[in-house]
Amino acid sequence: MEKTDWNFDFTKLPNWEVHDSIPYVYDNFIEIPQSDAICCIYSIVEVTMCNYEGFLAIIKNKRNPTLFLNITDGFTFCDNISVSPKGNIIFLQPNIYYEQKNITKSPILIIDIEKSVFSYIKTDNVNPCYKIKEVKENIFKIDADMYQVKHDKELYKLSHKKIQIDHLKWHSFADLALLPNFVE
Repeated sequence: MEKTDWNFDFTKLPNWEVHDSIPYVYDNFIEIPQSDAICCIYSIVEVTMCNYEGFLAIIKNKRNPTLFLNITDGFTFCDNISVSPKGNIIFLQPNIYYEQKNITKSPILIIDIEKSVFSYIKTDNVNPCYKIKEVKENIFKIDADMYQVKHDKELYKLSHKKIQIDHLKWHSFADLALLPNFVE
């Protein structure tokens, strides 16, 4: 289990208790000092071979930590987090399983923690072997693992996309539960 020096009781988060019942559970904490926040994918387990998923928690204010966002229903998250240099934009890879169709979709979820809004980009990719990097102000690119790109045509297509933050449609956090409907 990864550790953090944030004085927040992570054990109170929903689904944290799997740490006590499933072996090899781990957590990934990404501190974002520019926004006085920490992003955590937690209770990460191997749900299928080489497919690791967990839940999302974003906590703000290191001196007096407060849960800002917690997603535990409707979809899970790969251990794939990228943060903009300013610390205001977080890029995540949720896994949304559609039981009736027996398919999983993994859009790019984009969270603006200053404005409390989100956007997303639909993809056909489920491979988590990429990071998102800023190339110019408000323009980002997918930086994919080159070995993976050679063997995964969906990741290859994704690796050629640019994300222009100013051109995205933004939604209120109240609509996050609708993400599976948006990307279906």
